[in-house]
Amino acid sequence: MDNNKGLFKNIRLLAVSIPVVTFGILIILGFMNATAFVNVLWDVFIWLMVNIGWLVDLGSLAFVIFLLALLIHPVGRIRFGGPQAKPTFDTWNWWAISLCAGIGTGIVFWGAVEPLMHAMRPAGGMALEAGSTAAVMWAMRTSFLHWTLTPYSIYVVVGVAIGFAYYNLNKPYAVSSGLVLLRDGKDFSKTTEDIIDGITLLAITGGVAGSLGYGLLQIGSGLKFVFGIEPGPVVWIATAAVIITAYTISSATGLDKGIKWLSDKNAWIFIGLLIFTLIFGPTAKILNLTTQAMGSYVANFIEGMTFTDPFGTDLWPQWWDMYWFVDWLSFGPIVGLFLIKLCYGRTIREFVVVNLLLPSLFGMIWFGVFGGMALDLQLTQGVDLLAFMDANGLESLMLKVFEYLPLVGIVRPLMMVTIMLSFVTLADSMTSTVSLMSFKNNHDMKEAPLGSKLFWGLLMGLTSIIFVLNGGLEGIKVVKTLAGFPILFIEIFMMAGFIKYMAKHGKAIVKEVDAYQDKIEESVS
Repeated sequence: MDNNKGLFKNIRLLAVSIPVVTFGILIILGFMNATAFVNVLWDVFIWLMVNIGWLVDLGSLAFVIFLLALLIHPVGRIRFGGPQAKPTFDTWNWWAISLCAGIGTGIVFWGAVEPLMHAMRPAGGMALEAGSTAAVMWAMRTSFLHWTLTPYSIYVVVGVAIGFAYYNLNKPYAVSSGLVLLRDGKDFSKTTEDIIDGITLLAITGGVAGSLGYGLLQIGSGLKFVFGIEPGPVVWIATAAVIITAYTISSATGLDKGIKWLSDKNAWIFIGLLIFTLIFGPTAKILNLTTQAMGSYVANFIEGMTFTDPFGTDLWPQWWDMYWFVDWLSFGPIVGLFLIKLCYGRTIREFVVVNLLLPSLFGMIWFGVFGGMALDLQLTQGVDLLAFMDANGLESLMLKVFEYLPLVGIVRPLMMVTIMLSFVTLADSMTSTVSLMSFKNNHDMKEAPLGSKLFWGLLMGLTSIIFVLNGGLEGIKVVKTLAGFPILFIEIFMMAGFIKYMAKHGKAIVKEVDAYQDKIEESVS
């Protein structure tokens, strides 16, 4: 009992109250007048995208360039935890957790959807003929733009800044720690830290709730395909209850057990589905399309990242490019914070390779395989997937694609399991991270108390159910976007602070790293 009182006193009340109060109000408003609720959110969304969306593009582009520079800069040799720190996770588990905690849920939903939609309905500002070779290439590189280097750079920028502050400067396990580099390592006031971390908790609660919303819609569609169960509020709520229970139990087992086990199985299923589709699908077309699309993506990367279509009328880049970048920003600080739990003993360069380059390469292959499969069905085999998607919803497409592969009775349920596993892995990692960040003096806490994990798991789950019932897929998109917008500025300041700190101290730190390495080499010889 006394121990529980001590834990309660250790809760960061201001930081926790910001998301709790905000989403409490939104949940009440959603019940009172769902239509007005969603309309107000839409108006705010459109204003932000039209007036500040260009800054989202430039900020996201800067993150990618900054991280690629770290790969060749001497500060990339700095080790999290100091020169003598030894890694605690092997590279496979590290990569698998990074992949599944980052965009695992999203690639399952959008892997076939985005290439098909963009090829058949390209942005007005691109002046492309629907279904043409040029439209297909643009669709593939745009899908890569949304799901590879850019989202992971948003995560890794945060990880680099907070990881260095946490492991090398002994700062708390909190997003606000990544900003102390702006002040040469000096702490902010407790109130300022709580406000920064409260905004972050608000963003991730909306982000996870939105992702669970996508998962509920897709699983509902799968239940209709496989068992003939019509999706609706009862099905969504029941599915959410199962998922919330699963990720809360998994979170309670800790990082070394639950998340590690889930991500390992999830990653192997991902790889198995890729290989299966590649072998039994139009193999040559998929490989040729993916190869050319990768080249197109690299060659047009800067143009794609800065596409704003200022004189267009369809607001395509605002609804897609900028939306996705801000969506990733809603996850950025918490995913980055989670990833640093895995990087002790690794260098900054290793951190960028494992958490940016390798997941990005996997994302290109995933979209190449499933996007290529969908496009081949649409453009050469006479299957009107676009009409099917319009009639049955975006969430139905990936499951429909498997009808044209063997063993559909096995593969389709496996895909549903993958959807659930993907979200459970994501929510597990996020629940563990926000729970730990809710407490003061958490530097030496390996895991947050079970009660805290239960609280955050239920809040995220309940929020997702409200938005699915009141706003559907479009309502989810708006909530995730609004939640992530303030994070853009936090991340820009983190990046600037890291550059500033390393400009002043980087040479000395690298010199210490080299001296230790020389000492090791001498002892070996």
